[in-house]
Amino acid sequence: MKYNQFAKHLPELDQQILELQKIDLYPVDLAQYSFPKIAQHVFRHFSPDYRSQAAVETQLHNLLVDENQDLFSYLASVDDHFSSQAFYNVALQYLGFFTPLDFSLSDPLSTMNKLGLPFLDEASFDFDSFTTAVYQLLNTRSKNGLLFMDNLANRGYFAANLSAREQQRPLFFNGKAQATFAADQLIREIVYVESDLDTDNDGQRDLLEATIIRPKVANNFIKLPALYTANPYFLGTTDTKMNSVDVDFAVKEPGDARDAQDDFDQFHELRTKPVPTDHNDPFANHPSVIEPNNIGTVTLSDYFLARGFASVYAAGIGTRGSDGIRTCGSPEETTSTIAIIEWLHGDRRAYTDRSKQDEISASWCSGHVAMTGKSYLGTLAVAAATTGVAGLDTVISEAAISSWYDYYREHGLVVAPETFQGEDANVLTNECFSRQKDAGDLAKVQPFYDEKFKQMIHDQDRESGSYNHFWDVRNYRNNIAKVKCPIVSVHGLNDWNVKPKNVYKLNEALKKQGVAHKVILHQGQHIYVNNFPSLDFYDLINLWLTNKLFLEKNHADQIFPDYLIQSNLNESDWQTPDTWQAETVKSLELATDFDHEDRNSFVDDGVKAFHDSGLKDLAWEQAFIKEDPRFAKNQLVLKTTPLSEEMLITGRPVLKLRVKSSANYGLISAMLVDYGEAKRLTTRPQTVELAARELGYHGRQETTMAFKENPQATPAKLIAKSHLNLQNRISSFQDETLEPDTYYDIELPLQPTYYHLPAGRQLGVILYATDMGMTIRHENNLEYTFDLENSSLEIHQG
Repeated sequence: MKYNQFAKHLPELDQQILELQKIDLYPVDLAQYSFPKIAQHVFRHFSPDYRSQAAVETQLHNLLVDENQDLFSYLASVDDHFSSQAFYNVALQYLGFFTPLDFSLSDPLSTMNKLGLPFLDEASFDFDSFTTAVYQLLNTRSKNGLLFMDNLANRGYFAANLSAREQQRPLFFNGKAQATFAADQLIREIVYVESDLDTDNDGQRDLLEATIIRPKVANNFIKLPALYTANPYFLGTTDTKMNSVDVDFAVKEPGDARDAQDDFDQFHELRTKPVPTDHNDPFANHPSVIEPNNIGTVTLSDYFLARGFASVYAAGIGTRGSDGIRTCGSPEETTSTIAIIEWLHGDRRAYTDRSKQDEISASWCSGHVAMTGKSYLGTLAVAAATTGVAGLDTVISEAAISSWYDYYREHGLVVAPETFQGEDANVLTNECFSRQKDAGDLAKVQPFYDEKFKQMIHDQDRESGSYNHFWDVRNYRNNIAKVKCPIVSVHGLNDWNVKPKNVYKLNEALKKQGVAHKVILHQGQHIYVNNFPSLDFYDLINLWLTNKLFLEKNHADQIFPDYLIQSNLNESDWQTPDTWQAETVKSLELATDFDHEDRNSFVDDGVKAFHDSGLKDLAWEQAFIKEDPRFAKNQLVLKTTPLSEEMLITGRPVLKLRVKSSANYGLISAMLVDYGEAKRLTTRPQTVELAARELGYHGRQETTMAFKENPQATPAKLIAKSHLNLQNRISSFQDETLEPDTYYDIELPLQPTYYHLPAGRQLGVILYATDMGMTIRHENNLEYTFDLENSSLEIHQG
């Protein structure tokens, strides 16, 4: 394990001393203390959970500075210098490492270096170097992945060393908000924000329920920023049947699919009501009357609660406690999402309950808001950013959709997110329409909802899969020019649910617009990575949010890498390239650079074999990649010779194919594959340690995870894939005629990647048609033939 630390910053010595005094690790009257007294003062403070002198001394006896001496006796003998070896032996023990299991007392620096932990390479420390070593130690990552300062706080450091009122105000150290607020002293409340929409057609403005969890502050003059998560799943989901995928493939009439009529996205909007200018008006600021219970919070927000950030959750229109109906990705959904931000910023009304008798303001809020969340949650954060709403200062989106077409469709095809074959906008809409859980509430809106739901099924157009008006208004990148706030995106390079091109295309658009976009790419699937010890994720996000919401000048923009990408060869290797896609382009000719066993065609009749196999989607994909004989005639497999040196594939590979179908319709799918027996990293994280760390003093515990090397060698691994309707070879919205047995030149961009292919491996391309896990499964026996002499693979090589 290597403990990468990208958020580290070491200020000048004078600043170090001031900050150490601010947290009471150095006394205010520092000049009155001798060096030995300073050392004793520091190390006694490193045991905040031991509250008597005898208990602290016992702990000092338990720490060894070498094989023959403990820290207690060593501190008694310190003069004007402190041994570097003694310091780092003790430091490693404070950081949670054990001797002799994890390190040797005779050489702690070799272990510090191996683990990637910072240290001062000096034989001994005087006051100045001791100060820097202590300051650096506080900002060094522990074995559980948190900073030592964070672990001290979790053990009660601030509870023991700050007054009760000091614990109820934000405190900053090393440019980051510290966990001074107790996790067991939180205010919980529910409010009802009034929007300008009437999405359930009842003639009234939709009320939107929002749940708030915020730290208790010392006085009303202290204002806190908010971390807001728009979570449509927050108040429950309903069971919804998937759409059938065992249907015939459609032949499209030529034309522009965007011209198709769209009835669904038509909802009434009312004029905005002005908000009282006097926010201190007691008649417009009644106390909350409803306390939330049994809520599913986001771990990242839980981490920041102790650091003085409020957590705000709202499920949006059509969910329990709110008005309206679900609309999945529509402008109305975005409008209801930003209504919560407008209330937090002081620009919108809210009420204490649904009677609308008593108004309530966010008087506790500074007006600075960030949005967080993964998947649908992160998607709505991206949507909100594209409105330019006042008060939204940054977004932390993980595995987020930037265009719903790129989630449910691809190049003119209906393409499902992995493991959700048959899901579409209508399925997700009904799943999140949690107003259904309250029978009386549902009765008021059922007829209108049923009517609109039928319109959605029609307008999403599962028959053609083309890019029409329904999908165009669900493309957030259309409004990229409105983005005002910087965005942090986190995405898995093996995420076949929200596929990587969602973040890739967002990055390209934001770069053109000149908007700051920090991108973290990991080797996982559709997951969070906040609990991975190899990456200082919490620390980076703390640096970022402290800068954007508390406005601390901590050099966050310069320190946070633009691209932070995890290697597929070593989970501890996080790289910081200047760009995701390198400029160097390499073209590989399919006829000469790949072995294709003199085949140039395949027959797409594998649906029956798939059903007969009894395999699920993922198992089919693995069998298909491994050239299972049951599916061999449904694919054309091409492989290079074993590579003589490593190849780094960056950005979006593109297949340039000359292909013909035996019918007047057809699709082409492709996989880019790493071939060669090897023990590869898992793409699902494995447990490192259960309940390894706390999220604040008396906070919830978190288990640490990591991608581990698979103990069994595997013959191949998917790198990237893509699908295209041959009638949409020009664009996703332009439907073209396809003549049978006629060659066409197409370009098929694959999903973007960042993949190290070691020497000795083979780069492979699998050409096929029906993808049993993602595309429509049409029983057919179409033959696809390729002119390999005029086909190639273009990659950007790092």
